Amino acid sequence: MSKIHCFEFSALLQAQRRHLLDEVREKIDTSGERLGFANQRKIAESDVLADAVAELDVAMVIRESHELQDIEAALARIGDGSYGICIDCGGEIGRARLKADPRAKRCLACQIRVLPILPTGA
Repeated sequence: MSKIHCFEFSALLQAQRRHLLDEVREKIDTSGERLGFANQRKIAESDVLADAVAELDVAMVIRESHELQDIEAALARIGDGSYGICIDCGGEIGRARLKADPRAKRCLACQIRVLPILPTGA
């Protein structure tokens, strides 16, 4: 992949990383404010609601952590020159696919084999 394209995708990945980190910081701030409310609600009313909110927060943190790991891995591939090369077949990952998801590590054909796309309405 050309240096110009690598620069473009590096910029996209870094912007995604900044956005994701901003979201995480905002959620941490918000969860600190909600903590008092959640605890009061848990004591006063239903444990189920407080537990559901806590589980949702944990699930979002895990998802965002995985996204950050994927971004860091893509940036590392840019650094070592393997960005844009499918980790399964060694073929080129299409530019359109990388524009849609700059974290992609597989070409579309290999990605479909790993995680098949379900038909609409299924």
